Amino acid sequence: MNLQKTTLSLLFFIMASSVTFAQQDVDSQINELIKKDNVMLTENDKSLKLTEEQTLKLKEAYKKLVLFENDLPRSKKKKKEAYREAMTPILSETMAYKRSLLTSKQLAAYNAYDAR
Repeated sequence: MNLQKTTLSLLFFIMASSVTFAQQDVDSQINELIKKDNVMLTENDKSLKLTEEQTLKLKEAYKKLVLFENDLPRSKKKKKEAYREAMTPILSETMAYKRSLLTSKQLAAYNAYDAR
């Protein structure tokens, strides 16, 4: 249920910014996602911030996600169900990858934030 909420919030974040982007706009979206992750992780303990290595790996994963979304045909972007259907597999893959990168303490903090 919580993973579903997180996935849907990520989906709507990306859907809200579904215009064709220049590279700096893609980078900006990726940085926003990383910033959001750090906010979730460090709410109660600032030491749980993503490491540089985690950040680099997540940036690559988020880049694939953002570029995939940008490459979707306009027809799918206009239809919520078609859009959700196209995005759900890559969102799930990205979320699973992100979770695999987190330490046990980070994962606990992430889950606690997500549970709200």
